[in-house]
Amino acid sequence: FFLPFSLAFARRYEVIAVVSKTWGKAPTHRTMLALLLALEPTALLLPTPMSGRRAVGASSSPSRSSRVTALDRRQAVTSAAAAAAAATLGVSTAAIADGRPKVVVFGGSGYVGAYASRLLLGKGAQVVSVSRKTPAEQADKVKAILGAPLAGVEYVQLDASTGDLSGVLGGAAAVISCIGIAPGGANMRDGNGLVNVKIAAASKLAAVPKFVYLGLASELASSPIKFVFGDYVKGKAEAEAAVGKDYPSALVLKPGIIAGGPPGEVRPPGPPGMAPVAVEDVARAAVAGALGNAAGTVDGNTAIAAAAAK
Repeated sequence: FFLPFSLAFARRYEVIAVVSKTWGKAPTHRTMLALLLALEPTALLLPTPMSGRRAVGASSSPSRSSRVTALDRRQAVTSAAAAAAAATLGVSTAAIADGRPKVVVFGGSGYVGAYASRLLLGKGAQVVSVSRKTPAEQADKVKAILGAPLAGVEYVQLDASTGDLSGVLGGAAAVISCIGIAPGGANMRDGNGLVNVKIAAASKLAAVPKFVYLGLASELASSPIKFVFGDYVKGKAEAEAAVGKDYPSALVLKPGIIAGGPPGEVRPPGPPGMAPVAVEDVARAAVAGALGNAAGTVDGNTAIAAAAAK
């Protein structure tokens, strides 16, 4: 009599374990209650106790048909569990069906993107890196940045400013956009603004629930850099406004100067007195947003370092 109920609770807590592994922390009591209530109908799919005794001479091994039925029931329970968890957490069923959220990192072979990708893999996420570079070029650049190859990332060659993003965004649980043109580069305004406006709009159209954008610290945007690299500052502001419009609950990280840089790349120094933030801190804060553990605006290097330490 008690076996079906024991199995029901066991399977419910299997789902909770999957959610904990997927999002990097245990679900809250509210989330747990929602999961348990959402999974209540699955109890009807569980096997019922045998009525009466087995006939003398009958085989104790389950028949093929009973094994198939048990498998179908288990698959039904698993599907229902995934659907309930997806509805509760606000992500697509495809994004967590195998317990691995799909996170698309635009600029995944860049400085912050490479570190974020490594952290996401460590959290059990499925990582897709999007860049204009070929997959081989992306892998080589990531290796140069991290000092070792990064296995497990799916590298996709795609120009986000002109290409169709619907395919790469399908089934994604989150997007991190690290795309941008460095100060002094060509086409700084559209390369920082318009491209991210498009990424945010395409992500919203694809029903991607989480969005993280790397903007520019207000302290830096209001410094003399606005006179030297005006288009850079304007592009960042346009992108941030678009992200805020399409994703009111997005995480917008606004770093100033990030310490270091990709090998061979020379970046302009920051204003006197501005302490750089570690790239690992920026990446850690971005991953927290992608996995649903942070939202809002984090402005400045000190705030980002504090957010990364949580």
